Amino acid sequence: MHPRCDNPKVADAIPQSWLFVMKSDEARSWAANSGYEDSVGLYYSYDSNVARSSRVAIGDLIVVRHDDYIAGWGTVESIDVDPNATKDIRRCPRCQRTNWYARAKKVPALKCNGCDGEFEIEDLIHESMPVTAYRANYAGSWTEAVRPVSFRDPLLTTAQTTTDTFNAIRPLDPVRLTKLIEHISGQDFSQPLTSLELAGHILGGGHSLAIVRRRRGQREFRFKMMERFGERCAISGEQPAQVLEAAHLYSYAARPEHRSDGGLLLRRDHHALFDANLVTVNPTTWKVEIAPTLRRYETYAAVEGVELQLPRKMLPDRNLIESHYRTSLEMFDRAAG
Repeated sequence: MHPRCDNPKVADAIPQSWLFVMKSDEARSWAANSGYEDSVGLYYSYDSNVARSSRVAIGDLIVVRHDDYIAGWGTVESIDVDPNATKDIRRCPRCQRTNWYARAKKVPALKCNGCDGEFEIEDLIHESMPVTAYRANYAGSWTEAVRPVSFRDPLLTTAQTTTDTFNAIRPLDPVRLTKLIEHISGQDFSQPLTSLELAGHILGGGHSLAIVRRRRGQREFRFKMMERFGERCAISGEQPAQVLEAAHLYSYAARPEHRSDGGLLLRRDHHALFDANLVTVNPTTWKVEIAPTLRRYETYAAVEGVELQLPRKMLPDRNLIESHYRTSLEMFDRAAG
């Protein structure tokens, strides 16, 4: 059960709040324009053609949804404005509407929902529309979500005060927003707090997290792993969500994909040691083995021989475990020598 905060002064404590919806090119179904240049933990771009664009203000609390999951939250620190920008609009060649879509396998490649016309991308009508362009900056207050909340989760859907699912900027209800941020932050606001104290907690508790470049899709991979395994490290069992990370069993640089059977959810220190091949899993016994150099540390000596804490049906790909195990044994030998 999620922690609750029923403070009647919450609405006064929290500033105007918004959900910013970001879509990667792969996930974006709307193709009538070329999209926006966004950076999840840094800034959000939009223009005067977007509903509620003129209402976003400095000091507003924002929650960012990237594709299917909430990525994190922050406050708007500044807004860059370009009143002389243009936007390329691509219209159906038959009815000149913008609600056409791309088809993966059929020919012609595009179809219009408005008139059922079918056509190729080179047939589109291009219109240059004058707009005011905005960029809301929030890097200094950005905080990453530590738990997965998808766009279908009631914590998010009930926090939105509008039922429109098309608009990219959506207002959020302050009271319900509190419960949402309690969950994604891992903080417990159930203790009595004044309205100002509560606002301080929601706005980051006086701390900001460093922005780091992440592997493409890493956040969503971690969230999917948490949905698959719960808030449990495969080695040390149940852990706070803040310290759990998704570890790949293969080189992501060599194979840039996120396989559900190609990863483990590990506590941060175990993840670092696993990536360094100082902790591994025997593919025959499914038990943890550690490098001899770690045995002098009581914390890590205690996990030697521990069976991987996963149901048999959720064990990762054995071939990938075998490859990691072989490499790790070579590392163990070199370290011992």
